[in-house]
Amino acid sequence: MVVAAAVPVDGSMLISSASASASASTVEVRSVWAHNLDQEFALIRSALPFHPFVALDTEYPGVVLTSKNPYCTLTVPQRYDLIRANVDVLSIVQVGLTLSDAAGNLPCFLYNDGTFVRYVWEFNFCDFDIDRDRYAPSSVELLEANGIDFQKNKAWGIDYHRFAMHLVASGLLSLGQFSVVSWVTFQGAYDFAFLVKMLTGGKKLPQSLHEFLGLVRFFFGERVFDVKHLT
Repeated sequence: MVVAAAVPVDGSMLISSASASASASTVEVRSVWAHNLDQEFALIRSALPFHPFVALDTEYPGVVLTSKNPYCTLTVPQRYDLIRANVDVLSIVQVGLTLSDAAGNLPCFLYNDGTFVRYVWEFNFCDFDIDRDRYAPSSVELLEANGIDFQKNKAWGIDYHRFAMHLVASGLLSLGQFSVVSWVTFQGAYDFAFLVKMLTGGKKLPQSLHEFLGLVRFFFGERVFDVKHLT
């Protein structure tokens, strides 16, 4: 039984039902650029009421600042200091968002030809300039090997200010209010650090871990999970 349907701006129809989702054998990665950012956030807004679990992943040009001491010996505040130092000088390359319901079903869309397709999203940013910005060569090589075209990103990518505005308007964020949206990451400190940086207009991250966690709670609420630390 179809329990909800919405018609997004690209002409496909969102179908919210377990049976429809199960019949969708194809998962489409929606590649988002400056020209289709509005359209893709419209799709996300239509799916969010039925798929309030958001998996987050980011791609960035590596770690350029390291500690003199082994990472495993650092205290939690020292690890935050290292993350903060890197995020402050780095630019985001890509953000991945995957929405699902409590059963793990992805948003299922019905095309005019009767085809069911499930969507996930990758947002490509223009802010990193490989000719100007700092990066770790091995990380950039890995990103290029996995399909990142830095010149294309620079020419056609999203300005992070626009992304942040859409994120605020999308319903994905808590913004200090109660929210049913759950955010899920794996080893996600850098993921949230980059989003906090974008959402605060590119400002440097707070000096203290306590202040940073306060911003994470404000923007993303209390339902934030890092599966690396779940038992």
